[in-house]
Amino acid sequence: MKFLPSLVSVLSLLSLHPTLSSPLEPSASNDKITSLPGVLTSPDFDQYSGYVSVSDTRDLFYYHTTGPDESAPLVLWLNGGPGCSSLGGGLSELGPFFAAANGTLVENPHSWNKVANMVFLESPAGVGFSTSTDPDFYNTVGDSATAQDTLSFVKGFLERFPQYKDNDFWITGESYGGHYVPGASKAIVDSNAAGDSSINLKGFLVGNAWTVAEEDNKGAAQYWWTHALNSDETFEGIMENCDFTGIGPLKGGEEKLGRGHVAGKLHSNPTPDYEPCIEDYLEEYMNLESVQKAMNVRPGTKWTQCSSVVDYSYEDLLSSMLPTYEALIDAGLEMVVFSGDVDAIVPVTGTKNWLAKLGLEVKTPWTPWTDSEGQVGGYKVEYEGLTFLTVRDAGHMVPYCQPKRALDFFAAGLNGELGSL
Repeated sequence: MKFLPSLVSVLSLLSLHPTLSSPLEPSASNDKITSLPGVLTSPDFDQYSGYVSVSDTRDLFYYHTTGPDESAPLVLWLNGGPGCSSLGGGLSELGPFFAAANGTLVENPHSWNKVANMVFLESPAGVGFSTSTDPDFYNTVGDSATAQDTLSFVKGFLERFPQYKDNDFWITGESYGGHYVPGASKAIVDSNAAGDSSINLKGFLVGNAWTVAEEDNKGAAQYWWTHALNSDETFEGIMENCDFTGIGPLKGGEEKLGRGHVAGKLHSNPTPDYEPCIEDYLEEYMNLESVQKAMNVRPGTKWTQCSSVVDYSYEDLLSSMLPTYEALIDAGLEMVVFSGDVDAIVPVTGTKNWLAKLGLEVKTPWTPWTDSEGQVGGYKVEYEGLTFLTVRDAGHMVPYCQPKRALDFFAAGLNGELGSL
């Protein structure tokens, strides 16, 4: 994904091409983005953004881009953190645009809305433009509240956009999305079983997923050692002395990993296609008054990539998601766990560690998969209940580091065609 070397700072606002065939609900009509500042090309899809109330005190902000047609799957994307904005995914990873210099947006040729209707949710309240009128929420929020608020959001979104109610619904995400994605999926499964909702949840895809603290942390130490990033003595000392169950990701915060660090230094391509300053560009863009007005943001809001007010539950951060996986396997959901193979933060070694703990039967053993250019895109294992897939030459943010390969397996996963890759 190459960025233009120089872009004008002031561009005409461009009208969007309507693609939805169903009449808009009044609330959806109010959320429609008629134009976005800094767009270089006129898009052939519709965009919406605004707030959905999930309680008397909490409103969650979303950004929605329509897909190739109204009947295409509806997909919710959740960035991790915990406490980082999914607009990072929407405007710097897998959405239709990438933030660029001087308040501009450039087209992403591998946007996931080429095959799905995409929704990017800022969650929990306190992240991005999402808000709570009860400040105590920011100090008490954890996985259960986040999952229930996501469930409430999906219900509210489908009321606002009823044309999607019968579509296949998927949840996707990365990093601490390893808790968010299966947690929200379980909340929906339970709600459907209780007769409180009829959300057509098909399954989920989650990448470089923080899942079991002990196994993911051990995996990070193993990855560093096997990639000659530390000595035998250091590795042995870590393994003998560290309490892997009592610490968060061995990285000092997702917001600090930076596309120019793990992804950049370990990437085998000497001239990578990504822009290392994209997070700075995105923060600048989201805080432009013209952008916030166009996206229906409430006045007076400062946007940051990762929240400084959310004090997320450390107990939940260290908890295991394996019981949730076991319940969702029993529920028959389609699940894809993908892993960029040069992520040193929540690496493939840790993911393989916790997958082994599930004790699933192997249906199709380790085998390469082929991307749309005929290259080895990575490797895959089909278990009874889920598919594990690696993405070659991808770091922590797979759609950012390998956008074409990410779109390849995403499209195949939605269509039940991972086995044919």
